[in-house]
Amino acid sequence: MLLLQILNGKKAGAEFSARRFPVNIGRSASNHLVLEEPGVWADHFQILFSCEGLILKTSPQAPILVNDQPLTETVLRNGDLITLGLLKIRFGFTPVRQRNQKLVEWLTWLGLASLYCGQISLIYWLLLNR
Repeated sequence: MLLLQILNGKKAGAEFSARRFPVNIGRSASNHLVLEEPGVWADHFQILFSCEGLILKTSPQAPILVNDQPLTETVLRNGDLITLGLLKIRFGFTPVRQRNQKLVEWLTWLGLASLYCGQISLIYWLLLNR
């Protein structure tokens, strides 16, 4: 899941995470992330999912900087700094939470122990019935 951290402006400190793509960002109320800051256009940019990765694509008239480089389209990497108008946004990924696997682990060990006991029993039975 992608995570956008707003670093300054009215929503400074806020985080936005998205599970579905494309993600539209701008001033318009129809966007997924609405930003009402100076220099932000109605439909400023969107983040698309492709085989290359997550792609940031701007509308033709909307200026944007990614890591202080003016771009219209780029593949985003974890930690990229997106600047639109006076607003700075850090792109990243949400932390991955590990599931509790204790039950599966115990069942695996129980299965291995029973397999071991079965093999010992089979060897003992074969030795007695020679």
